[in-house]
Amino acid sequence: MRRLLLACGVALAALAAPWTASGSVVALQDDRLPNLRGAALTERLDLLASTGARVTRVDVLWSRVATRRPADATNPDDPAYDWATYDQIMRGLAQRGIGVILDFYSTPAWASASGLPNAAPRAAEAGAFAGAIARRYSGTWPTPAGPLPEVRRIEVWNEPNIEQFWSPQCRRGPRDRYVPVAARGYAALVDVAAREIRRANPDAIVVGGVAGPAGSTTDRGKICRTGAESVSAGAIVNALRANGIRIDAWSQHLYPIGAPDRAFFFPSWRSLDELTPLLDKLRPGMPVYVTETGYHTSYNRFHRYFVSESQQARWLTQTFDIAARNPRVAVTVWFNLQDNPSWTGGLLHADLTRKPAWDAFSQVARTSTVPQEWLP
Repeated sequence: MRRLLLACGVALAALAAPWTASGSVVALQDDRLPNLRGAALTERLDLLASTGARVTRVDVLWSRVATRRPADATNPDDPAYDWATYDQIMRGLAQRGIGVILDFYSTPAWASASGLPNAAPRAAEAGAFAGAIARRYSGTWPTPAGPLPEVRRIEVWNEPNIEQFWSPQCRRGPRDRYVPVAARGYAALVDVAAREIRRANPDAIVVGGVAGPAGSTTDRGKICRTGAESVSAGAIVNALRANGIRIDAWSQHLYPIGAPDRAFFFPSWRSLDELTPLLDKLRPGMPVYVTETGYHTSYNRFHRYFVSESQQARWLTQTFDIAARNPRVAVTVWFNLQDNPSWTGGLLHADLTRKPAWDAFSQVARTSTVPQEWLP
Protein backbone atom coordinates (compact mmCIF):
# COMPACT_ATOMS: atom_id res chain seq x y z
CA MET A 1 0.00 0.00 0.00
CA ARG A 2 1.58 3.26 -0.23
CA ARG A 3 5.13 2.50 -0.22
CA LEU A 4 7.74 1.03 -2.44
CA LEU A 5 11.28 2.26 -2.90
CA LEU A 6 11.65 2.15 -6.65
CA ALA A 7 14.37 4.17 -8.34
CA CYS A 8 13.41 5.67 -11.66
CA GLY A 9 13.21 9.03 -13.39
CA VAL A 10 10.18 10.94 -14.50
CA ALA A 11 8.60 9.14 -17.44
CA LEU A 12 7.67 10.68 -20.77
CA ALA A 13 4.06 11.78 -21.26
CA ALA A 14 1.68 9.38 -22.94
CA LEU A 15 -1.71 10.06 -24.47
CA ALA A 16 -4.57 8.42 -22.59
CA ALA A 17 -7.05 6.23 -24.37
CA PRO A 18 -10.67 7.45 -24.39
CA TRP A 19 -12.57 6.56 -21.24
CA THR A 20 -14.77 3.49 -21.58
CA ALA A 21 -17.76 3.75 -19.23
CA SER A 22 -18.09 0.05 -18.53
CA GLY A 23 -16.26 -2.83 -16.91
CA SER A 24 -14.35 -2.37 -13.66
CA VAL A 25 -16.07 -0.39 -10.90
CA VAL A 26 -14.45 3.02 -10.34
CA ALA A 27 -13.52 3.73 -6.71
CA LEU A 28 -11.49 6.16 -4.60
CA GLN A 29 -9.96 5.82 -1.12
CA ASP A 30 -9.50 8.54 1.46
CA ASP A 31 -7.22 7.19 4.18
CA ARG A 32 -7.92 10.17 6.45
CA LEU A 33 -11.46 9.05 7.25
CA PRO A 34 -10.51 6.81 10.24
CA ASN A 35 -8.62 9.73 11.80
CA LEU A 36 -11.67 12.00 12.11
CA ARG A 37 -14.88 12.19 14.13
CA GLY A 38 -17.96 14.39 14.42
CA ALA A 39 -18.33 17.44 12.19
CA ALA A 40 -14.84 17.05 10.74
CA LEU A 41 -15.68 13.55 9.54
CA THR A 42 -19.00 14.71 8.09
CA GLU A 43 -17.19 17.41 6.08
CA ARG A 44 -14.67 14.86 4.87
CA LEU A 45 -17.40 12.49 3.71
CA ASP A 46 -18.95 15.36 1.77
CA LEU A 47 -15.58 16.02 0.14
CA LEU A 48 -15.24 12.39 -0.89
CA ALA A 49 -18.77 12.36 -2.31
CA SER A 50 -18.07 15.55 -4.28
CA THR A 51 -15.54 13.68 -6.43
CA GLY A 52 -18.37 11.59 -7.89
CA ALA A 53 -17.04 8.37 -6.34
CA ARG A 54 -19.77 5.77 -5.74
CA VAL A 55 -17.48 3.16 -4.15
CA THR A 56 -14.65 3.57 -1.64
CA ARG A 57 -12.28 1.50 0.49
CA VAL A 58 -11.96 1.99 4.24
CA ASP A 59 -9.11 0.81 6.49
CA VAL A 60 -10.31 -0.63 9.80
CA LEU A 61 -7.43 -0.21 12.23
CA TRP A 62 -7.69 -3.11 14.66
CA SER A 63 -5.32 -1.46 17.15
CA ARG A 64 -7.66 1.53 17.50
CA VAL A 65 -10.91 -0.39 17.70
CA ALA A 66 -9.53 -2.79 20.33
CA THR A 67 -6.97 -1.10 22.58
CA ARG A 68 -7.47 -3.96 25.07
CA ARG A 69 -8.23 -7.63 24.65
CA PRO A 70 -11.97 -8.35 24.33
CA ALA A 71 -13.53 -11.09 26.42
CA ASP A 72 -15.64 -12.20 23.44
CA ALA A 73 -13.79 -11.10 20.31
CA THR A 74 -16.52 -12.13 17.86
CA ASN A 75 -19.14 -10.01 19.68
CA PRO A 76 -19.11 -6.45 18.32
CA ASP A 77 -20.71 -5.21 21.56
CA ASP A 78 -17.84 -6.42 23.72
CA PRO A 79 -16.87 -3.46 25.97
CA ALA A 80 -13.29 -3.55 24.69
CA TYR A 81 -14.40 -2.40 21.25
CA ASP A 82 -14.80 1.24 20.18
CA TRP A 83 -16.60 1.44 16.83
CA ALA A 84 -17.73 5.08 17.07
CA THR A 85 -15.66 6.39 14.17
CA TYR A 86 -16.44 3.46 11.89
CA ASP A 87 -20.16 3.56 12.66
CA GLN A 88 -20.20 7.23 11.62
CA ILE A 89 -18.21 6.41 8.49
CA MET A 90 -20.48 3.53 7.45
CA ARG A 91 -23.69 5.47 8.09
CA GLY A 92 -22.31 8.53 6.34
CA LEU A 93 -21.22 6.62 3.26
CA ALA A 94 -24.57 4.81 3.05
CA GLN A 95 -26.43 8.14 3.31
CA ARG A 96 -24.39 9.41 0.37
CA GLY A 97 -25.00 6.29 -1.71
CA ILE A 98 -21.36 5.17 -1.59
CA GLY A 99 -20.55 1.44 -1.44
CA VAL A 100 -17.69 0.14 0.70
CA ILE A 101 -14.82 -2.33 0.65
CA LEU A 102 -13.45 -2.85 4.18
CA ASP A 103 -9.95 -4.03 4.96
CA PHE A 104 -8.47 -4.50 8.43
CA TYR A 105 -4.92 -4.48 9.76
CA SER A 106 -2.68 -2.95 12.48
CA THR A 107 -2.08 -5.45 15.27
CA PRO A 108 -2.92 -4.24 18.81
CA ALA A 109 -0.08 -4.28 21.32
CA TRP A 110 -1.82 -7.02 23.33
CA ALA A 111 -2.11 -9.34 20.30
CA SER A 112 1.60 -9.99 19.61
CA ALA A 113 4.83 -10.69 21.43
CA SER A 114 6.56 -7.59 20.01
CA GLY A 115 3.68 -5.20 20.61
CA LEU A 116 4.30 -3.56 17.21
CA PRO A 117 1.43 -2.72 14.82
CA ASN A 118 3.11 -4.57 11.93
CA ALA A 119 3.55 -7.77 13.93
CA ALA A 120 2.13 -10.88 12.32
CA PRO A 121 -1.13 -11.43 14.23
CA ARG A 122 -2.22 -14.62 15.86
CA ALA A 123 -4.68 -16.14 13.41
CA ALA A 124 -7.36 -16.96 15.96
CA GLU A 125 -7.47 -13.43 17.40
CA ALA A 126 -7.31 -11.54 14.10
CA GLY A 127 -9.83 -13.93 12.55
CA ALA A 128 -12.23 -13.36 15.43
CA PHE A 129 -11.94 -9.60 14.86
CA ALA A 130 -12.80 -10.15 11.19
CA GLY A 131 -15.93 -11.91 12.36
CA ALA A 132 -16.82 -8.96 14.59
CA ILE A 133 -16.48 -6.59 11.64
CA ALA A 134 -18.67 -8.74 9.42
CA ARG A 135 -21.27 -9.16 12.16
CA ARG A 136 -21.46 -5.46 13.04
CA TYR A 137 -21.79 -4.42 9.39
CA SER A 138 -24.05 -7.27 8.30
CA GLY A 139 -27.02 -4.93 7.83
CA THR A 140 -28.88 -6.33 10.84
CA TRP A 141 -26.77 -5.42 13.87
CA PRO A 142 -28.97 -3.37 16.23
CA THR A 143 -27.93 -0.05 17.76
CA PRO A 144 -29.97 2.68 19.50
CA ALA A 145 -29.91 4.61 16.20
CA GLY A 146 -31.14 1.60 14.23
CA PRO A 147 -29.35 -1.19 12.33
CA LEU A 148 -25.96 -0.36 10.85
CA PRO A 149 -25.44 -0.58 7.05
CA GLU A 150 -24.27 -3.79 5.42
CA VAL A 151 -20.74 -4.09 4.05
CA ARG A 152 -20.36 -7.30 2.09
CA ARG A 153 -16.79 -6.99 0.77
CA ILE A 154 -14.13 -7.56 3.41
CA GLU A 155 -10.41 -7.77 2.66
CA VAL A 156 -8.31 -9.88 4.98
CA TRP A 157 -5.42 -7.62 6.10
CA ASN A 158 -3.37 -5.21 4.01
CA GLU A 159 -0.19 -6.06 2.12
CA PRO A 160 0.85 -9.13 4.13
CA ASN A 161 3.76 -9.60 1.72
CA ILE A 162 5.47 -6.38 2.85
CA GLU A 163 7.37 -6.04 6.13
CA GLN A 164 5.74 -2.68 6.90
CA PHE A 165 2.43 -4.47 7.46
CA TRP A 166 3.43 -8.04 8.33
CA SER A 167 6.58 -8.92 10.24
CA PRO A 168 8.50 -11.11 10.08
CA GLN A 169 8.42 -11.93 6.40
CA CYS A 170 11.16 -14.53 6.96
CA ARG A 171 12.71 -16.25 9.97
CA ARG A 172 16.26 -17.41 10.54
CA GLY A 173 16.47 -21.12 9.82
CA PRO A 174 19.18 -23.80 9.71
CA ARG A 175 22.73 -22.64 8.94
CA ASP A 176 21.64 -19.02 9.52
CA ARG A 177 19.56 -18.98 6.36
CA TYR A 178 16.27 -17.09 6.27
CA VAL A 179 13.12 -19.06 5.46
CA PRO A 180 9.92 -17.31 4.23
CA VAL A 181 7.07 -17.57 6.74
CA ALA A 182 4.68 -14.70 5.90
CA ALA A 183 2.69 -16.57 3.23
CA ARG A 184 2.06 -19.53 5.51
CA GLY A 185 1.09 -17.30 8.44
CA TYR A 186 -1.20 -15.22 6.25
CA ALA A 187 -2.92 -18.34 4.92
CA ALA A 188 -3.65 -19.37 8.52
CA LEU A 189 -5.26 -15.98 9.14
CA VAL A 190 -7.39 -16.18 5.98
CA ASP A 191 -8.53 -19.65 6.99
CA VAL A 192 -9.93 -18.40 10.31
CA ALA A 193 -11.11 -15.00 9.04
CA ALA A 194 -13.01 -16.44 6.07
CA ARG A 195 -14.80 -18.90 8.33
CA GLU A 196 -15.73 -16.20 10.86
CA ILE A 197 -16.82 -13.70 8.19
CA ARG A 198 -19.09 -16.21 6.47
CA ARG A 199 -20.53 -17.32 9.81
CA ALA A 200 -21.41 -13.69 10.60
CA ASN A 201 -22.80 -12.91 7.13
CA PRO A 202 -23.31 -15.74 4.63
CA ASP A 203 -23.61 -13.15 1.85
CA ALA A 204 -20.17 -11.67 2.56
CA ILE A 205 -17.46 -11.65 -0.11
CA VAL A 206 -14.09 -12.64 1.35
CA VAL A 207 -11.24 -10.88 -0.46
CA GLY A 208 -7.78 -12.35 0.04
CA GLY A 209 -4.24 -11.55 -1.00
CA VAL A 210 -4.36 -7.77 -0.67
CA ALA A 211 -0.84 -8.07 -2.01
CA GLY A 212 1.45 -5.07 -2.06
CA PRO A 213 3.43 -3.86 -5.07
CA ALA A 214 6.45 -6.06 -4.51
CA GLY A 215 7.93 -9.42 -5.36
CA SER A 216 6.76 -11.47 -8.34
CA THR A 217 4.11 -14.01 -9.18
CA THR A 218 6.45 -16.90 -8.46
CA ASP A 219 7.81 -18.32 -5.25
CA ARG A 220 11.51 -17.39 -5.43
CA GLY A 221 12.53 -20.50 -3.52
CA LYS A 222 12.91 -21.48 0.09
CA ILE A 223 15.65 -19.04 1.07
CA CYS A 224 15.25 -15.31 1.74
CA ARG A 225 18.19 -12.96 1.54
CA THR A 226 17.17 -11.06 4.71
CA GLY A 227 14.59 -11.31 7.44
CA ALA A 228 12.46 -8.51 5.93
CA GLU A 229 12.43 -9.48 2.26
CA SER A 230 8.98 -9.28 0.66
CA VAL A 231 7.39 -12.57 -0.28
CA SER A 232 5.78 -12.99 -3.68
CA ALA A 233 2.10 -12.86 -4.56
CA GLY A 234 2.53 -16.35 -5.97
CA ALA A 235 3.77 -17.63 -2.61
CA ILE A 236 0.55 -16.43 -0.99
CA VAL A 237 -1.57 -18.06 -3.70
CA ASN A 238 0.36 -21.30 -3.25
CA ALA A 239 -0.09 -21.22 0.53
CA LEU A 240 -3.85 -20.69 0.20
CA ARG A 241 -4.09 -23.47 -2.34
CA ALA A 242 -1.97 -25.92 -0.34
CA ASN A 243 -4.30 -25.53 2.62
CA GLY A 244 -7.52 -25.65 0.63
CA ILE A 245 -8.56 -22.16 1.70
CA ARG A 246 -11.40 -20.59 -0.28
CA ILE A 247 -11.59 -16.90 -1.05
CA ASP A 248 -14.09 -15.15 -3.29
CA ALA A 249 -11.79 -12.55 -4.89
CA TRP A 250 -8.10 -11.67 -5.02
CA SER A 251 -6.88 -8.17 -4.15
CA GLN A 252 -3.75 -6.76 -5.79
CA HIS A 253 -2.10 -3.34 -5.47
CA LEU A 254 -0.55 -1.84 -8.60
CA TYR A 255 1.83 1.12 -8.75
CA PRO A 256 3.42 0.89 -12.23
CA ILE A 257 6.62 2.61 -13.28
CA GLY A 258 5.73 4.06 -16.65
CA ALA A 259 2.50 4.35 -18.59
CA PRO A 260 -0.25 1.94 -17.51
CA ASP A 261 -0.26 0.23 -20.91
CA ARG A 262 3.55 -0.09 -21.12
CA ALA A 263 4.87 -1.18 -17.72
CA PHE A 264 5.71 -4.89 -17.82
CA PHE A 265 7.24 -5.72 -14.42
CA PHE A 266 5.09 -7.38 -11.78
CA PRO A 267 2.84 -6.04 -10.47
CA SER A 268 1.52 -3.91 -13.33
CA TRP A 269 -1.55 -3.91 -15.55
CA ARG A 270 0.15 -5.96 -18.25
CA SER A 271 1.63 -8.49 -15.88
CA LEU A 272 -1.73 -9.31 -14.33
CA ASP A 273 -1.87 -12.01 -17.01
CA GLU A 274 0.93 -13.77 -15.09
CA LEU A 275 -1.20 -13.83 -11.95
CA THR A 276 -4.61 -14.92 -13.21
CA PRO A 277 -3.54 -18.49 -14.20
CA LEU A 278 -2.40 -18.99 -10.59
CA LEU A 279 -5.69 -17.60 -9.30
CA ASP A 280 -7.59 -19.98 -11.57
CA LYS A 281 -6.06 -22.83 -9.56
CA LEU A 282 -7.78 -21.42 -6.49
CA ARG A 283 -11.03 -20.86 -8.35
CA PRO A 284 -11.54 -20.63 -12.12
CA GLY A 285 -12.32 -17.09 -13.18
CA MET A 286 -11.64 -15.58 -9.77
CA PRO A 287 -12.18 -11.80 -9.95
CA VAL A 288 -9.33 -9.41 -9.23
CA TYR A 289 -9.89 -6.36 -7.05
CA VAL A 290 -7.24 -3.68 -7.66
CA THR A 291 -7.77 -2.00 -4.32
CA GLU A 292 -4.89 0.45 -4.68
CA THR A 293 -3.32 2.09 -7.69
CA GLY A 294 -1.99 5.51 -8.59
CA TYR A 295 0.91 7.77 -9.57
CA HIS A 296 2.86 10.19 -7.40
CA THR A 297 3.55 13.78 -8.39
CA SER A 298 6.67 14.40 -6.28
CA TYR A 299 9.39 12.49 -4.49
CA ASN A 300 8.42 11.06 -1.11
CA ARG A 301 9.76 8.54 1.39
CA PHE A 302 7.94 5.61 -0.20
CA HIS A 303 8.21 6.44 -3.90
CA ARG A 304 11.21 7.83 -5.74
CA TYR A 305 9.37 7.55 -9.04
CA PHE A 306 6.98 10.38 -9.84
CA VAL A 307 5.31 12.12 -12.75
CA SER A 308 4.03 15.60 -13.54
CA GLU A 309 0.55 16.56 -12.41
CA SER A 310 -0.74 16.72 -15.97
CA GLN A 311 0.71 13.29 -16.68
CA GLN A 312 -0.87 11.90 -13.51
CA ALA A 313 -4.26 13.06 -14.80
CA ARG A 314 -3.72 11.49 -18.23
CA TRP A 315 -2.51 8.21 -16.76
CA LEU A 316 -5.41 8.14 -14.30
CA THR A 317 -7.84 8.17 -17.23
CA GLN A 318 -5.79 5.53 -19.02
CA THR A 319 -5.63 3.38 -15.87
CA PHE A 320 -9.40 3.21 -15.54
CA ASP A 321 -9.80 2.59 -19.25
CA ILE A 322 -7.41 -0.39 -19.11
CA ALA A 323 -9.22 -1.71 -16.03
CA ALA A 324 -12.58 -1.40 -17.77
CA ARG A 325 -11.30 -3.49 -20.68
CA ASN A 326 -9.97 -6.29 -18.46
CA PRO A 327 -12.76 -8.83 -17.81
CA ARG A 328 -11.04 -10.13 -14.66
CA VAL A 329 -10.80 -6.76 -12.88
CA ALA A 330 -13.99 -6.15 -10.90
CA VAL A 331 -13.02 -2.88 -9.20
CA THR A 332 -10.18 -0.35 -9.33
CA VAL A 333 -9.49 1.96 -6.38
CA TRP A 334 -7.43 5.12 -6.85
CA PHE A 335 -5.25 5.82 -3.81
CA ASN A 336 -5.49 8.52 -2.52
CA LEU A 337 -7.83 11.51 -2.23
CA GLN A 338 -5.26 13.91 -0.71
CA ASP A 339 -1.48 14.21 -0.57
CA ASN A 340 0.47 13.98 2.65
CA PRO A 341 4.23 14.23 3.25
CA SER A 342 4.68 10.47 2.81
CA TRP A 343 2.26 10.00 -0.10
CA THR A 344 1.84 12.34 -3.05
CA GLY A 345 -0.52 10.34 -5.27
CA GLY A 346 -3.65 12.29 -4.31
CA LEU A 347 -6.22 14.12 -6.40
CA LEU A 348 -5.69 17.04 -4.03
CA HIS A 349 -2.55 18.75 -2.78
CA ALA A 350 -1.93 18.70 0.97
CA ASP A 351 -3.59 22.14 1.19
CA LEU A 352 -6.74 20.77 -0.51
CA THR A 353 -6.19 22.62 -3.78
CA ARG A 354 -7.04 20.47 -6.78
CA LYS A 355 -4.65 18.78 -9.15
CA PRO A 356 -5.71 18.09 -12.75
CA ALA A 357 -6.32 14.50 -11.62
CA TRP A 358 -9.37 15.68 -9.64
CA ASP A 359 -11.24 16.62 -12.81
CA ALA A 360 -9.99 13.50 -14.59
CA PHE A 361 -11.26 11.24 -11.82
CA SER A 362 -14.58 13.06 -11.53
CA GLN A 363 -15.22 12.67 -15.24
CA VAL A 364 -14.47 8.96 -15.09
CA ALA A 365 -16.54 8.42 -11.94
CA ARG A 366 -19.57 10.38 -13.13
CA THR A 367 -19.70 8.65 -16.52
CA SER A 368 -19.23 5.11 -15.21
CA THR A 369 -21.91 2.62 -14.25
CA VAL A 370 -21.86 0.97 -10.83
CA PRO A 371 -23.83 -2.27 -10.52
CA GLN A 372 -26.47 -2.18 -7.80
CA GLU A 373 -24.78 -4.97 -5.82
CA TRP A 374 -21.89 -2.57 -5.08
CA LEU A 375 -24.11 0.14 -3.64
CA PRO A 376 -25.62 0.47 -0.13
